[in-house]
Amino acid sequence: MANKEHISALVDGEIQDKVLLEQLGKDKALAATFGRYQLYGDALRNELPTHLHLDLSDRIAAALELEPTIMAPGSNMTATAAPQAATILKPAFGRTLVRHFAQFAVAASVSAAVIFGVQQYGQQQGVGTAPVLNTVPVSGSAAPVSLNYSSEPGERLSQQELIDQQQKINALLMDHELQQRLRQP
Repeated sequence: MANKEHISALVDGEIQDKVLLEQLGKDKALAATFGRYQLYGDALRNELPTHLHLDLSDRIAAALELEPTIMAPGSNMTATAAPQAATILKPAFGRTLVRHFAQFAVAASVSAAVIFGVQQYGQQQGVGTAPVLNTVPVSGSAAPVSLNYSSEPGERLSQQELIDQQQKINALLMDHELQQRLRQP
């Protein structure tokens, strides 16, 4: 009998065994293993077909045949009489309905709690009142960007203050360039 290593080697093309091929034709279990190994290989090579046909009906029918049937005696039978007819117990419809309703109730409660929590969090943070993109500064007016700008509206910077600002800017630019050169390999 062929083992799974031989079947794997046959699928990979490592061996060519006529006896193994004949066994695959005769034994359904080996043929199923061979088919699964081919499918695994297709999946690894990313060559799966767009639609896989999986026939599960034979296996389900066989499993149902092996499933034990639970029998209960009829209400008209006595303890001494042999059971002539038995009825199959069915699950109670009410229990399944209650179970589904309970699952729905739990899901609805969790959803309501999440929605309530998000709303409360949004109100505490003030998310609902603030615009998404605030382009106006909090102070009410935008400050101009310039070297000649002073805090007083009509006042200009002195020549010394302009020179000091230029020196600070040049020092910052030189430091930045030095840092960039140090970071390069």
